[in-house]
Amino acid sequence: MKTLHIALILVSAFFARTGYAQRHIKGQTAVSLVGGVVDNLPKFSGQQGNGYMGSVDYVWYRQNERYWKASFSYLRKNFTSQSSPRPRVEQYCLAIDYVPRGIYTTRRWLYLAPTAGLYVGYESINRNQSNLSEGIIQNKSTALVGPQLGLEAEAYVGPSVAILAGVTERFVPFSDLAKFRTIGYVGIRYCFFQ
Repeated sequence: MKTLHIALILVSAFFARTGYAQRHIKGQTAVSLVGGVVDNLPKFSGQQGNGYMGSVDYVWYRQNERYWKASFSYLRKNFTSQSSPRPRVEQYCLAIDYVPRGIYTTRRWLYLAPTAGLYVGYESINRNQSNLSEGIIQNKSTALVGPQLGLEAEAYVGPSVAILAGVTERFVPFSDLAKFRTIGYVGIRYCFFQ
């Protein structure tokens, strides 16, 4: 019971704090560090195996409530296999996303917005080594280019610090393995105000 009271006090303190109305304004910039999982939430791609990703984002606001996001991401996915090492896919991508005006709370501590963008990169399949103990990999490493759509939530926990969570769906037309990649992520964003 004591734990429940402490939890309620912490939650009420979190929601009752004062708002910072000068967020998402023209000229603001931010840097984000993000980590997440690949194709482990909803399994749209039909691929088996587990994967993870990491990303560094730079955000700049061209207008109030609207921003551009440039990011470099590394994605790695291991496929299920009887042998060791298991075949793996690695993607190195540069992306640019536009984030239009979304919805937010009255005190502007929580934002939710769609994202739409393009990415370019390189997909390495098993680090270009075609031999496995189970046979030969026929898929080839390739260049990547394509669109991506997503949804991103941003919850401010301090005047300049926000916790991010989101999901992005990438269409990967030139990949031999899968045409879609679902990426779920969480991260932290630090904002710079002018």
